[in-house]
Parts: sequence; C-alpha cells; structure tokens
Amino acid sequence: MILAILCALLVGFAIIRYGAFLISNSRAGQLPVIHQGVGRLDKALGKGILSAVAAECLLLPMTLCALLPDRGEKPIGIPVLMIHGLYHNKTSWFFMKRHFNRAGFTNIQTYQYNSFTKDFDSALAGLNIRVADILAKSPGGKLILVGHSLGGLLARSVAGKSAYQDRVAALVTLGSPHGGSDLAWLGTNTMARDLIPGRSISQHVNSVPDPQCPRLSVYTLTDEYVFPLTMLRIGRPGWQEHICAPMSHVWMLFSKNVATQVTNFLLPADCNLKLNTFGGGVPKMNVP
Repeated sequence: MILAILCALLVGFAIIRYGAFLISNSRAGQLPVIHQGVGRLDKALGKGILSAVAAECLLLPMTLCALLPDRGEKPIGIPVLMIHGLYHNKTSWFFMKRHFNRAGFTNIQTYQYNSFTKDFDSALAGLNIRVADILAKSPGGKLILVGHSLGGLLARSVAGKSAYQDRVAALVTLGSPHGGSDLAWLGTNTMARDLIPGRSISQHVNSVPDPQCPRLSVYTLTDEYVFPLTMLRIGRPGWQEHICAPMSHVWMLFSKNVATQVTNFLLPADCNLKLNTFGGGVPKMNVP
C-alpha cells in the first residue's frame, strides 16, 4: 500500500511538472521547436514521465549512501570533478561514475554542497576551495569539470575564474539552467528562488568569462525542471551543444546515451588530454 501511494505521488508530481513544462514552452513559442525535434510529442512526454519516476525511485534509496565515507583509493590520471544539482548529493553520480570508469577515467571525484539552506555563493566558495585543493596536489596539472543542472552553473562559475583559466582541461554541463527556469517560481528556499530567470544566479554565471578549453552542454528537449527550452541553451561562442534523446531532467544522470556523449567528447582527440596529465598519465580511452 505504501509503495503504491509513493508511486502514485511520483507519477502525479511528474505530470504536474510536465504540465508546467507545456505551459511555459507554449508561452515562449518553443513547442513547435520541441515537436520538430522529438517527433511525436505525446510519446516523448510519456518517456519523460516514465524516466522521471524511474529516476526518483533510484535516487531515493541512493541518498542514504551519502552518509558513507568515500573510498580511500589512490587517484590516478586527470581528475574529473563531478558537481551535483539542486537538492541532490554526491550519490547521484553513481551510475555516471561507473560509465566513466569503463571509458578509462579512474580519477573521479565529487563535490557535495548544501542546497537546502545555503545560497549559491556559499556553494561556489566551497567548490573554489575543492578545486584549489585538487590542483595544488599537482602544480601545472589540470582537471575536468562536469556538472548536472545547478552543478553546471557552479562549474562554469569556478572555471571562469582567472586563477583557473588555464587549469581546466574541459567543462561539461548536463541539463543546466543557463538562463534560469520558470519552475524556480515554485522554489521554497533561497538557492531555488535565485534560479528564477533574470535573477542573481543566471546574471552571475553569464557575466563570467568562459575558460579556454573544450566546452560541452548536453540537454534534452523534454526537460521538466528547466523550462522554457531557451533556458537550457547557452548561445555563446566556443560551446558545443548536444541534444540527447527525450528523457526527464534527472534521468540524464542514469542515461547511457548521455554518458557516452560526454565520454566521447572527452576523448584525447577532443580535449588534448595528452598535454594535460595529472598524477600519473592519461587514462586509456575506449570508445563505447
């Protein structure tokens, strides 16, 4: 009975979010663009709802693992620092990390911050310390930044600092609200409300210069957390923007399609990692 109620709630919330998605994109004139990109809109939204429920079912039990200490492994190769999104924690990267490991990246690290009671500046200050600590272990070394949702905005902010302009090997954002999100109007805390389009977070991030490294933004046309569609687009020179298959915002963390796009982008031919060794050489890459 409890499980049935929980599933009903998850489905209900997903339907509500997609209702807001349709209204927002309709008002912004983006539904024809989305329809052209996904083909049958009803089928794409169905995939979005199902993947949204599946993602929440996976994340809920995984959240408990955030209390466990990190494994004490010796990092080898260029560091990949993964930054989670709003209301998530480091465990949200569990499946993505496994894909990266299979692709040859063995030095995977995460940054966890409090998005419930703290603000963006606090999260950014903590990330700045974490990045400085990683880079201090190898003078002249570089790192790769990968951020999901709000984590992508944090990654952009720290990568744009003058101190790190030549220390970032690659920058990747997944489903990040580069222009904010209309859903943020329903936010109940400072960090969420600051994601309202035109408010402090988007203003700050878009005022930061881009690092001189390969930059990738991946998003789905059926993102039910970041809308309208224009909020997902960066529209700045030097960025590659990839559209992944129809899915929900959170399912991007579990999607092999998304993970493959990212690891293919991070191949040495794309990111010149052979020149950016860190702590023992370049990881061996295998095309998925």
